[in-house]
Amino acid sequence: MRWLLKLLYPGLGVKRWLLLMGIGLFAVIASVLALILGLPGLKELAEAIYQKTVSIFGAGPWGLLLLLAAGLAIILYSGYRFLHSLLRDFAPGEKAVDALYQSRYLKRGPKVVVIGGGTGLSTLLRGLKEYTSNITAVVTVADDGGSSGKLRGELGMPPPGDIRNCLVALADTEPLLETLFQYRFKSGDSLSGHSFGNLFLAAMSQILGFKDAIKASGKVLAIRGKVLPVTEENIKLKAICEDGREILGESNIGGTLGAIRRLELVPGDCKALPEVLAAIASAEAIVVGPGSLYTSLLPNLLVGGVAEAIAASKAVKMYVCNIMTQIQETRSFSAADHLKVIDEHVGPNLFDYIIVNNQPIGAELLQRYAEEGAEPVKIDWDQLRRLQVRVLAADLLQPGQVAWHNPRALAKIVLTKIASQSHRTSRFLDNLLLEAQLGKISRE
Repeated sequence: MRWLLKLLYPGLGVKRWLLLMGIGLFAVIASVLALILGLPGLKELAEAIYQKTVSIFGAGPWGLLLLLAAGLAIILYSGYRFLHSLLRDFAPGEKAVDALYQSRYLKRGPKVVVIGGGTGLSTLLRGLKEYTSNITAVVTVADDGGSSGKLRGELGMPPPGDIRNCLVALADTEPLLETLFQYRFKSGDSLSGHSFGNLFLAAMSQILGFKDAIKASGKVLAIRGKVLPVTEENIKLKAICEDGREILGESNIGGTLGAIRRLELVPGDCKALPEVLAAIASAEAIVVGPGSLYTSLLPNLLVGGVAEAIAASKAVKMYVCNIMTQIQETRSFSAADHLKVIDEHVGPNLFDYIIVNNQPIGAELLQRYAEEGAEPVKIDWDQLRRLQVRVLAADLLQPGQVAWHNPRALAKIVLTKIASQSHRTSRFLDNLLLEAQLGKISRE
């Protein structure tokens, strides 16, 4: 009977109709009683039914109330089964009430803007989409390697790879369709290395333009939220290394072993998409990361207007630090080092909180990473305090053979902080629902 309790949750738009149904039922009963008492013959029949009822349930009020409750339960259950029989062909594989609950509940969730790219961004999106559909994923478009690089070079379109990953991460559709979008061709001179999702976005871009192609693809995958490129301009990354070398291109920067002194965009005057700035302005929370510092996160913050919009926003602002260092970009970096690089590029005090993993990593997994030159990112508490950022430390490790974030644990720490913010107290019932859902993670 959990479906019946879910119907009583606030915000589903159901209770008002149940109340109206009750008023109508009362009017019907009252009119029938008036007719029975006013017409000869029916009055005697009613008295006979009354006497029979009393003989079964007793003359006291409790027996009659029990009969009334049983009658109402039968009406509600039969009505539910009737609607379920009508609607089951239109919603195969779903329970109608659960579908209604998910749709209405998610629409009342907090407005979250998540900024980044690569695997890290899609990891957070998978966790957040279970609790809100008011998600805007702002994605870097500086990738120039692999399938995305080929399509970018041949068609002159922005790279679709990170966009595709975010669309799939937010998808609320059949697993087969998600698998199809991620399928990568393994043979064929022209197809080898391309994913179906990249080719789909490329075809849609030729028809609709890149921004509308993303929107249309989101409808195909029934995504919870929206995905936006940070800019529509054709940008490239340029890294200036400590030894003076200049490296052009995201794929080349990701392969360098030299320490990076500064990152720049080419062209340097590119502007953010207006929809991106609007989403940041209306957000309740802005989350940057996890992801590669120089090739996934900074490229978004360097686009004209983005860092300024974040700084001006009243939302809670969080930076999600990677669990492990990256030999190409952040060798030996601490958590504070990540923030210092961002401060040097876009200005200080951009974030209120930094989210860090505090869960020990197994010796065998540590050894594997050490062989690649990577190590856990150190939490240097004193340095973080000097940077005037508050630390949210938690067990965030995903079980398995890689040191990645657990999507649900990461979403929980982000949403718990949102629910505790004073600017959301006007939505008291929404907070209660959000906190109840987050509490389920702790019990599982």
